[in-house]
Amino acid sequence: MSGYQTFPIVAAGLQTEQETLLDFHRKGWIEAVKRDDVLFLASDQRYRAKYSLHLYKAKNLNEEQIELVLSIQQPPYSAAQVDEILKNNPIAPSLKNVGS
Repeated sequence: MSGYQTFPIVAAGLQTEQETLLDFHRKGWIEAVKRDDVLFLASDQRYRAKYSLHLYKAKNLNEEQIELVLSIQQPPYSAAQVDEILKNNPIAPSLKNVGS
């Protein structure tokens, strides 16, 4: 499949674990294509995975914050806009604290 790479190859290129990419896929942060029981990422999704890793590791964002940033930003992603996005779009407190 031209323009696509398997998860293990993408993980090695991004210096991360394949399980991390699978987790990103389960969370809906990246989209994969499955062929013959093998998951592949298109180049734009590899870019999105790289940016998600940056938000998690370098910017120390939690899952809710990453989801917010990814829902607002479109490629080309800009880490310089992350602080402004978080400031202008506060995340509501968890409902599990309601009624305490």
